[in-house]
Amino acid sequence: MVIWTCVVFALIFLIIPFGIGNVLICGGNFSLTVIGGLFFSFCVFEGLSIIFHVTFGSLRLEIALWCAICIIIAMFGWWKVKHGEKPDRERGKSWTRMEMFLLLIAVALVLFQTMNTVLNTYYGNWDDETYCGTAVTSWYTDTVDRYAASTGVKQDAFYFDYYNIATWPVYSSMVAVLTGVHPAIIFRTILPLFEIPFAYYIAYLLIRVFWKDCRVNALLSLIYLQIFTLLAAEHMPQTSGEWWQVVNCWTGKALATSIITPLVLWLLIQLEERQKEVIGRGPIWRTLLFVCWAGCFISASLFFIIPMELALWGGLYLLRTKRWRDFPKLVLCGMPTLVCAAVTFF
Repeated sequence: MVIWTCVVFALIFLIIPFGIGNVLICGGNFSLTVIGGLFFSFCVFEGLSIIFHVTFGSLRLEIALWCAICIIIAMFGWWKVKHGEKPDRERGKSWTRMEMFLLLIAVALVLFQTMNTVLNTYYGNWDDETYCGTAVTSWYTDTVDRYAASTGVKQDAFYFDYYNIATWPVYSSMVAVLTGVHPAIIFRTILPLFEIPFAYYIAYLLIRVFWKDCRVNALLSLIYLQIFTLLAAEHMPQTSGEWWQVVNCWTGKALATSIITPLVLWLLIQLEERQKEVIGRGPIWRTLLFVCWAGCFISASLFFIIPMELALWGGLYLLRTKRWRDFPKLVLCGMPTLVCAAVTFF
């Protein structure tokens, strides 16, 4: 079971996303390719989940359709790789001993925090228990969040709209079906092994914006960020994104603060830095589109955060670059979350 679980996680978080990204992102580097492919797979899952939630459909049928769609696209992407069409190689100078030493410290801190979260934390909160209960109930009933997590009573569609629309907990049910591991274990024990390293990888990408030519300073900044995250989590319990990342990183609001928000910001900065490039901006726009649309899948808080982030930083981007023709693209990126915000608010 352990070996099969590792295989499934490698497939759904790396191999299939890379293949999808090589089809839909095409032209970017490895990071953009995998990130774009991963978030496209999230968008597909969200679309199917809404349909199966409304129609009271079978979770396992949805999983079969999701696998079919993603695997077919990924196979085409890997076929393109075989024929020489693959992401641009990310070239960089060779690593010095100091850089390798700092990288080792950063990796050790990531592993320390990850193991602490997996083995040494528990969040006994209604919000978190509802997330986990949704994953378990969907798995047991073979439905997509149509039974109340606390009572097991059948509910009408969108009985708790902002929880029903953001179907991230149901994703754990899907992984549980594919691996045979209980969804509560997937949700609270196994997913952090992916979520915490991914959060710090996104943080490192954002840090490199400020330290493009000095890898030592970038790695030192990452180490400081890791230390400050642990300190903030210790002294600001239940009131900060750092605490969520350390204690209950599996919840949607934790992912919103540690992964989605900084990732959207990084992509917007990349657009501005490459404003004079025509080819190099296409993969960034497509990745930004999938990341923003996947916000509907991750957390209801992103229904409001993503439009605000696009309006604020995207507005500054338009003012600084004078690329007014990009305004419709920003609107398109934020439209699904705006619709979700309108549905849940009104």
